[in-house]
Amino acid sequence: MTQITVPAHEHGIVRVFSLSMSADQAQSLRNSRQAQKDALGLKQLDPRGVEVFQVSDLADIGLHGYLREGVDADEAGLTRDRTKLRALEGWVMLVYSSAFEGREVAFTPTPELTLIGAYGQTKIDRSQIDIDSEAAKPYSGSPTLTPPQPVRGGAGGTMMIIGLIVLVALACWWALS
Repeated sequence: MTQITVPAHEHGIVRVFSLSMSADQAQSLRNSRQAQKDALGLKQLDPRGVEVFQVSDLADIGLHGYLREGVDADEAGLTRDRTKLRALEGWVMLVYSSAFEGREVAFTPTPELTLIGAYGQTKIDRSQIDIDSEAAKPYSGSPTLTPPQPVRGGAGGTMMIIGLIVLVALACWWALS
């Protein structure tokens, strides 16, 4: 059995496990948080970071396609393991970094779980884009010298409130008499 170590604050990694168990056991694993923790050998686990499903449920897209399109896994890792991923049948378990809730974790899965690979999600390009528009330059707008003044509505609002007070007073007087 191989121990797997997850560093603290890990983000954007998905681990794919092949499940060597009956369909009933795999279905139980899908539906039970405790069964997931037991299978992974963990005391704590966020079930929102775990998926258990049959590879055949992915129909035409397949597991490789799901990891590429649905999970946005990095193409280099998927290309490296393409043959293994396409050969998988039966049930699989995907465990995302979020399942470990930012904690450093070392765990040993049960023998029924075989780690196929760990795949990083594609990093977002956060490079700065230079905009050459005149409107994007600092201090290029037209300054307002005086702030806009609120529209004065006169005494209309005050008269409405006084009218409501008079109506309520008349209703109370009429009800008491």
